[in-house]
Amino acid sequence: MINLILTLLLTTQVITNIDAQTQFTDASLVVNTAGLRIGDTFSRHDIEQAIRRIYGLKLFETVDVETLRIADGVRVNFVVSEFPTLKDVKFFGNRKIKSKELLEKTGVKIGEIVTHQKLFDWQLTIHDLYKEKGYILANIQIQRTQSDSANKIGLIFQIDEGERVRIQQIKIVGNQQLSDNKIKRKLSNKEKALFRKGLFKEDKFKEDLDKIIELYKENGFLDARVTDYDLGFSQETARQEWLIITIYIDEGSSYYIGDIFFEGESLLSKTELQNALRVKTGQTYNATKVSQSLIELYSLYSEQGFIYAQIVPIEEISNDTVHIKYNITENEPATIRLVIIEGNERTIDKVIRRQISTLPGSVFKRSDVLRSQRDVFNLGYFSDVKLDYHRADEFGNIDLIYQVQEKSSFGTVGAGISYNAQDKLTGYIELSQPNFSGKGQRLDVKLEKGGTKTNVQIGFTEPYLFDRAISAGFNLNYLTRAYDYYDKEEKSFGINVSRPLLLDYSRIYFSAQISDAYVPPKSIRSGYEPSGPYNIYRDTVHKTTFNPLVSFVRDSRDYIYNPLSGSLLSYSIELSTIDILYHRHIFDASIYFPMFKKFSLMMRSRLGIIEGFSSKDTIPVYDRFYPGGTGLDGIRGYADRSIGIREGGYNIGGKALALYTLEYRFRPSPQLAFLAFADAGNTWNSFREFNISNLYRGAGVGVRLEIPMLGLIGFDIGYGFDRAGGGKWEPHFQLGRTF
Repeated sequence: MINLILTLLLTTQVITNIDAQTQFTDASLVVNTAGLRIGDTFSRHDIEQAIRRIYGLKLFETVDVETLRIADGVRVNFVVSEFPTLKDVKFFGNRKIKSKELLEKTGVKIGEIVTHQKLFDWQLTIHDLYKEKGYILANIQIQRTQSDSANKIGLIFQIDEGERVRIQQIKIVGNQQLSDNKIKRKLSNKEKALFRKGLFKEDKFKEDLDKIIELYKENGFLDARVTDYDLGFSQETARQEWLIITIYIDEGSSYYIGDIFFEGESLLSKTELQNALRVKTGQTYNATKVSQSLIELYSLYSEQGFIYAQIVPIEEISNDTVHIKYNITENEPATIRLVIIEGNERTIDKVIRRQISTLPGSVFKRSDVLRSQRDVFNLGYFSDVKLDYHRADEFGNIDLIYQVQEKSSFGTVGAGISYNAQDKLTGYIELSQPNFSGKGQRLDVKLEKGGTKTNVQIGFTEPYLFDRAISAGFNLNYLTRAYDYYDKEEKSFGINVSRPLLLDYSRIYFSAQISDAYVPPKSIRSGYEPSGPYNIYRDTVHKTTFNPLVSFVRDSRDYIYNPLSGSLLSYSIELSTIDILYHRHIFDASIYFPMFKKFSLMMRSRLGIIEGFSSKDTIPVYDRFYPGGTGLDGIRGYADRSIGIREGGYNIGGKALALYTLEYRFRPSPQLAFLAFADAGNTWNSFREFNISNLYRGAGVGVRLEIPMLGLIGFDIGYGFDRAGGGKWEPHFQLGRTF
């Protein structure tokens, strides 16, 4: 309360003295904030403004003004009462939310000034927290302790959480055309059920009412409205925890799409415009599809560069029919003046620009812009790539802006451990940088040592050799790996080159590798006895090979690490010469079908065959196909490399491979995905032995997570239906490698 005591009625007096009476605050702060000056003409308006300025400091609970008339003028004295400061906070009665969380959410801090507004805000914040958890009946009271000599107080939050309010029943009244269940499926608030808590979300209830109207408009009822609603507690229990919601609806009449007209179009034909619409004459009016139709029309024009086109739908209702006329003002097409890149701190502009097909001077084309966005994102260096533009001049030219967000840490420098079912626990020292020096070059230096594996690898790839779209690189590798009943030791050096093809999204890859490999005789497990045509002792001598390989790849996936749409198609042919003679062919196709929102369905087929150039040529045991587990030849639900032709109880792999996968994926973000899968496959001595009824089948669920410094992490749990001895669950875990 403000007490303004004016003992002076004449307004022609001047201010002769200004003072302030405070307890804990410097009086000069009040005097200076008031904004009055000695010698100023005294006025009620100036005093009121001074009080507002002092209140604006948010330090004082009350501000009073005392004025005294003297012979030569008026003396002004401000009397203030300071808000207290906070010395401690206590919470009582909070069982469902910890005190630490309440402090974090409210932002209460020791030593801050405690105002009435802050007390109200803190009380409201805590109440909202409880409402989110279903405790809408929670009662929060705040008590202040007596202030001490330093004007410090304590706060006590007394919380009565009450019972969680659950929805016992939702009643829909007045609906004749749409069933209760159809309406209830649209609502965020749901009735209590066996696997559903049925918590009442007050903040979602108003949205639920709007969703009901949207549902009716999607079904042609344009006049539908919610006339009333009632939130009442069940009378079956004395406790107020079971809520009965009654929603009253007036459906109105249903409407249909009538004639559809276009006016002002010249660039596109009426047929092209009609084909873009999601609605047709005679259909039930669907407000959502009408809105989508407008979006599709704008997309058509933006594809031609007319981003400034204006399309105004005018609806005319005649009885139960809605006629729609689209007034189109095409304006002039937009030409790209500048292509601007923002947000790249480590990656140089050139690395990004060479992925962009929207060049300065070209007409804006929506598909080219989206393609460029996808290609920049698939570099793998950025967590997000956004598009923006602004008008550059009065002629409609635009500056196109690609806003990239670099990953906080992409690549690794350090040491650690990784694990997968095949190599078990492996320690490693690694330098892996897919964007070396910000130039898009890839550098890998790796040393791995584990119970079954020793790997030393050096590799380098230049993605744009001599600033042309030609990728080139090399790798040097030393590898020893323990398998079921033998070890393999290999040294190799290889080069690789690739370039794009005229076919969209396609590249051709060529690599050549020279290697020396053998099976150390001492590594062959004791008790091994060859019992068939294959004898592993043939591979205990060093064999040098030269392996040229050609691959044709078409990759249109939206994100290479965690795709939802697009496809990956590849065919490769590899030759082995000098000491080992064979040719290997692999065809791999993965197609991603986007379903709705963030869901997609992936279908994959992988076929492979390896044969000698003559009947005398033998294929070493380590070069054959071993499906099972995860990876390129994975069949989840089975151990890694566990499926193959067996001789004498030993797996010798196969020379023909067929794998099939069906995967349903939910991707809430590009870095996270949940999936359900079904795998099937097998390997044989030749494709002549292929039998679709002789496939090993597995199914299960999994998760993929991309983490800085680690790469892609995955966990799958699969059930192998055709395992020896009956079905069994098999976990698959990979850490530290992309797969």
